[in-house]
Amino acid sequence: MLKDFFNTLVKVIHLRSIIGYNGLVFALRKTPVIGKLIPDRLYSTAFLKIIYWVIHVVAEVCKLFAGKIFGLGMIYLISFFLKTEYLEYNMASGVSGSALYAGFALSLFVVYALYGILLNIPVFRCTPEKEYLVFMIRMNPRKLNNTLFIYDLAKLVIGYQIAGIVAVVTGCPFWVWLGIPVLAVFIKLFGTGVLAFSYRIKNDHHKPLKSSALGMVFKIVTVILSAPVVLMFIANGHYVPLHIALIVCAVHILLGIRGLSVLMKFDAGLHRRALRDNIVKYEELIHKEPDKTKSFKRLKAKGSVKGNKKGFEYLNALFVKRHSGMLMVKPIAFAVFVLVLLGLLIAEFIYGYYHQFGGDNCIRMVMNNLLNIILFKCYDDPLLPFEMTSVASFFRWLVQYHLLGLVVLISGTDNSGKSTQAMYINCDNSLMTFSFFKQRDKIIKLFDIRLKQLIKINIIPALAFALAANLILFYTGGQDYPFQYLATFVVASSLSIIYSTIWLSLYYLFQPYTTSVNVKGGMYKVVSVITAIVFMILFFIPCNSLILAGILAVFTVFFVLLMRKAVYKHAPETWKLKV
Repeated sequence: MLKDFFNTLVKVIHLRSIIGYNGLVFALRKTPVIGKLIPDRLYSTAFLKIIYWVIHVVAEVCKLFAGKIFGLGMIYLISFFLKTEYLEYNMASGVSGSALYAGFALSLFVVYALYGILLNIPVFRCTPEKEYLVFMIRMNPRKLNNTLFIYDLAKLVIGYQIAGIVAVVTGCPFWVWLGIPVLAVFIKLFGTGVLAFSYRIKNDHHKPLKSSALGMVFKIVTVILSAPVVLMFIANGHYVPLHIALIVCAVHILLGIRGLSVLMKFDAGLHRRALRDNIVKYEELIHKEPDKTKSFKRLKAKGSVKGNKKGFEYLNALFVKRHSGMLMVKPIAFAVFVLVLLGLLIAEFIYGYYHQFGGDNCIRMVMNNLLNIILFKCYDDPLLPFEMTSVASFFRWLVQYHLLGLVVLISGTDNSGKSTQAMYINCDNSLMTFSFFKQRDKIIKLFDIRLKQLIKINIIPALAFALAANLILFYTGGQDYPFQYLATFVVASSLSIIYSTIWLSLYYLFQPYTTSVNVKGGMYKVVSVITAIVFMILFFIPCNSLILAGILAVFTVFFVLLMRKAVYKHAPETWKLKV
């Protein structure tokens, strides 16, 4: 049986390496310039396949363990930090350090593991190697799924045991280090058992055995809404007693045993049908390259442009009018969400003053401080409604020296990528057939109009994030030097402008979309990945916000002019139809 397990596992890993190698060669052949130099026989070069297989195995091992070691290692570090803080400030009187550490580690891990089974890819998803083994060479689907599931559990245990190095260094109780990997296995069994049970119910009611998009949305919303509650619970000095944490762990172990019994009853026929139903998504995304234009064409709405706009200005205004839902909903929704949170914080701020100083003093002090923040000064009164804590000092440190971290939030709210797709399918796809539309002066004129429009749309949530950062700065003692509040707005605005310019310029310089709005350009993908890596590196660069604002203001002007010049020079050759 063990030999059969290893043979199946080797077949899967070998197939993954072949699929990955062929995909890499295909992507290289589709890359401009480089693709013309790569011959077809590279697909069958045995020596290169062996090298790639070795690299694939090493990468597989690193990928398997890195996330698990990092995740549990962070839990151990956070538990150690919280234990130290709680003992120092006597926030858990009568509780020993080891019990406090164990309570934090177990409770945080349960939350972390539950998030994992909510968001992880289900075991019944049909990957390319599963499709080949099950539907082409007729391998038993139950044996294949069970083999890969056991393989995942083994990675889980080994990765968490390696993370025990962090546990030993931070003084974690020995039984917690040994017990968490076991608990992880039962939680994984519980999550997979729930999925199998839901598939069995669907089968009894003759419904497709596939994961629903609505279910995934529900899971993501659950994580987003519950995570702040967990953080606030800890930030306010609360903790889960060890005996409660142990009871919760015991319940999950029992649920895991129940999940295992459900999996044991999930026969090969159900495995096959679940894989068959879950292969649909993969085929749509990879094999069939479906026509995505319908989703964009449905965005067309009735509307007319008011005023006396002509030419490209009229074209852009009409595009914005008919696509206002797609263009504006995401940025405005994020901005409203941030502003609502800020409103709640301000209400709490005013209530804090009222509770400490009474009605008359409350109104005077709040109005003075709001006036001072508008004038970019510091607090008028040194008394704060909240005491400075380690959490507050951490956020103040981020706002003071890591404002570049706003790029993570800004990139998540930016709508430029989706906008360029809509521009292509509903405007440029037809107009590119006319030669006048690809003349330099016409291209740069429309580029300028569209860039201004994207900046106006995407800067809305950026300013909301800047306001939130300034409010954090204000609550934690005010600005350290004049114009620090203003610098935050300059940084956020500059990052938003840079991000909008990048995506619109990439569209004009590479035009990656096919007639069905699938991304075809290999170089476009490469530049997008490099851009994401650069932005992630920027997040870790500490810098004084006033200096950063000055540098970004100058760089933004230079960058926009540079991209504009590149579009003017190269877009007439690169901005064209692709099939």
